[in-house]
Amino acid sequence: MKNRKSVPVSRIRSAGITDLRHGTLLDDEWHGRDRFGHDGAPRRPVPLPDDVECYAIAATRGKSAGDHRFLGDGLVPLDSALGRHRDPAFALAFPATHQRIIYDASHLDLLSHPAVYEQIRNWLAD
Repeated sequence: MKNRKSVPVSRIRSAGITDLRHGTLLDDEWHGRDRFGHDGAPRRPVPLPDDVECYAIAATRGKSAGDHRFLGDGLVPLDSALGRHRDPAFALAFPATHQRIIYDASHLDLLSHPAVYEQIRNWLAD
């Protein structure tokens, strides 16, 4: 039997998941860097495109805007889902009318939640 080198589970992640973890969008940000390293890649701001209407739907486990669980959907923090960032250069400028928060919902609930379908349908009708 050949002696195989074991690979840590953390190194099995796809490039897409690693990009999400570090918030990288451009391939060249990883050039010459280890995508599994802890320092991440130096990121450059990438704004929403000017010629495309962009929308964001986020879920939160909280029951209302004042709920103490107004943190996110159990997987993605609310601010991240809505493109908010503490550094304005990295914040995404979704117009308020192009954002929707679904309350009392988890990340996976977004896949089949009636309010998500209704919101998308309304946006497309406009």
